Amino acid sequence: MEYLVAFALLVAMGAWVVSSYLRLFHLYERVQGAWLQWTDATRLRNECLGDFLQVFASYLPQGDMLPRDMRRWAEDSERALSATAGAPPRGNFAGLGSAERHLRRVVSHSVHTLETTRNMREDPHLRELCAAMSVSLYRQEELAGVYNRSVAEYNSALRAPGARMVAGLFGFAPMAAVS
Repeated sequence: MEYLVAFALLVAMGAWVVSSYLRLFHLYERVQGAWLQWTDATRLRNECLGDFLQVFASYLPQGDMLPRDMRRWAEDSERALSATAGAPPRGNFAGLGSAERHLRRVVSHSVHTLETTRNMREDPHLRELCAAMSVSLYRQEELAGVYNRSVAEYNSALRAPGARMVAGLFGFAPMAAVS
């Protein structure tokens, strides 16, 4: 009888460990999928930005630093994405977060400038590029929300008692949210 109770306890512990592992693995896969979607949207945004800047820069005064700065931030964003090697970063978004914040702020201001400047507003190609830029920014923001919710659920699951033990054994670690 003692062996039967010990065996039942062993099976219960094994089932608990396996279920904790499977839950963390499932949540990690969701984070990974959301990360890949967000990085694809970010790269598409960077491509749209390059096309937008080509035309937008022609309306700005000679020597205006805005297009150069925006290109640099897009390059910083692309470089930071490449450094992640397709996996969500553990820890924080250091360089990527900074580049993304600058780009969102400046692109938003640039779109507002376009909307309030008559000669820019009348250029159909620039309006089309602006619309594409707006859609890509919206899509990127939407996917950032999906990613952040996935990360929050995953990080919350890591704090569960069973998951802490499994996380240490199998290398599950907290993930950073997109700022």
